[in-house]
Amino acid sequence: MAYAMARTKGGGEWVRKFAESLDKEKCIACGRCFKACPSSVMTLTEEEDEDGDEHKYMILVNAEICIGCLVCAKVCPKGCFEHVPMEVA
Repeated sequence: MAYAMARTKGGGEWVRKFAESLDKEKCIACGRCFKACPSSVMTLTEEEDEDGDEHKYMILVNAEICIGCLVCAKVCPKGCFEHVPMEVA
């Protein structure tokens, strides 16, 4: 099974992992991932629960343009992201 690879400046290779999901229950809407993402993959949203309380959290809105840099996961203090490698033919 082959995966999408990237190359470092020094010539090393690593498997790119792309944003697959974001756990809204863990998200504290700090915005660190939003500010760090070079591709505008996510945005802030909010919803009301059954008690009428607002809950803000990030959602993936453009996951298809994720470049697999993992910076969102690196800056997320709550570990909200799941990333997966992309298979290539």
